[in-house]
Amino acid sequence: MLTVQQAVFTVESLISKVQQQKQLIHQLIQENEHLRQENKQLRKENEQLTYRVQELEARTKKNSSNSHLPPSSDRFEKKRSSREPSGKKPGGQEGHEGTTLRQVEHPHHRVVHRVHTCQGCGASLRDVKPLKVDVRQVFDLPPVTMEVTQHEREVKSCPHCRCVQQAEFPSHVTNHVQYGPRLTALVVYLYNMQMIPYQRLRDMMEELYQHPISTGTLVNMVKRGREALEPNMDIIEEALLPSDILHVDETSLRIDGKQAWVHVACTSAYTYLAPHASRGKKATDEIGILPQYKGTMMHDAFGTYPRYTEATHALCHAHHLRDLKGFIEQGHTWAKRLTTFLLSAKQVVEQHGGSLPEEEAKRWERVYDRILAKAQHYLEGMTPLPKKALSFVRRLQKRKEEALRFLREAHVPFDNNQAERDLRMVKVKENISGTFRQETFAQSFCIARSIVSTLTKHEKNVWDSLCLLLTGETIDRVLSAT
Repeated sequence: MLTVQQAVFTVESLISKVQQQKQLIHQLIQENEHLRQENKQLRKENEQLTYRVQELEARTKKNSSNSHLPPSSDRFEKKRSSREPSGKKPGGQEGHEGTTLRQVEHPHHRVVHRVHTCQGCGASLRDVKPLKVDVRQVFDLPPVTMEVTQHEREVKSCPHCRCVQQAEFPSHVTNHVQYGPRLTALVVYLYNMQMIPYQRLRDMMEELYQHPISTGTLVNMVKRGREALEPNMDIIEEALLPSDILHVDETSLRIDGKQAWVHVACTSAYTYLAPHASRGKKATDEIGILPQYKGTMMHDAFGTYPRYTEATHALCHAHHLRDLKGFIEQGHTWAKRLTTFLLSAKQVVEQHGGSLPEEEAKRWERVYDRILAKAQHYLEGMTPLPKKALSFVRRLQKRKEEALRFLREAHVPFDNNQAERDLRMVKVKENISGTFRQETFAQSFCIARSIVSTLTKHEKNVWDSLCLLLTGETIDRVLSAT
């Protein structure tokens, strides 16, 4: 039997052990809570780092097919075209009018190769009529040479009143010795259209024509070409303003070592290019076309364009498809559904001749809304928030009318490819011949490219038309001439 003293000691010992166990349990609970918080923090950091890795990987994979980067920034990776196979065989299609070289009815020169003697017996065949004549034609360039035309102006005195009269020189003959408009047109064409730098252009002119021309003279020719062509830019502007659709865009260009921009406003018939130090509204205001325009403006949603509220707006889906391709590569399934929607809508609109009936358009709108609503719900539940993708979805929701305008209005195209095509030569010029040292040189280039692009859209002979414009003719009369 335990004594009272022993029992008390045993109880106190048990109580001490219980308290120690409670302290240990409390300590373990605190450690466990600390580990839970630490694990939560590590999970959050892991999610952030995983998202950051995905973001950096996506950035390294960016190219012109899945972002707004220009093709000139692409490296050596092989890219798959976004165009789907047409199913057509390679080469010319049935009904395609080829450009095979064919004999002409009236050649410029005729050379007869005669038979004079018989190879069998040696008899003369000079007076014998041929059984037949085989004809072959050779297409070639005539000898290239510099021609000098002397203009002589008569000065006469009237025998009756003694008044002195003189004839008038042509308007383009202004100096005692000068280069003519055709040579100036050639220099303007080769420098601005074929992107040949002044040094190589000088070498080429000397080798082809055996006539040395200094680089300074070539620069002055381009300058005179600009002065002759510049008044036609007002005519192009007047032709753009009443158009139903106006494609607008901009691209970067370095001028005098500084970042500048070339802005374009164009249609399928006219092109207007203008350089400016600014990319935004200051530039478009000073160029002057967009503040006056009241039709539908097609663009890539750059913030400057919606500020022109007198015009309606339509968004370019070529830009959207490139963005969506980038999101698909990052694993966003909603982007694939939206891509399929846009391409299917484009095909259906084309099948209906350019616009859909109202009920059909509303049905496509409902599908559009559902895809974007699900995408928004999915993106808002992600941690961390994919801000770029969410901003893209919200913009398409907010500007639904502009994004889907091509469903109802036949004059509104699916994309802004017209503007991108008209701007492409600016980047080609930069890549081939470098940048411009002065703004006036960039202006000369943009004016010449605008004129030539407009002539090409009207299927006019560029060379003949340039020669006419450099002698004082206006582009509206050149375009209207048969």
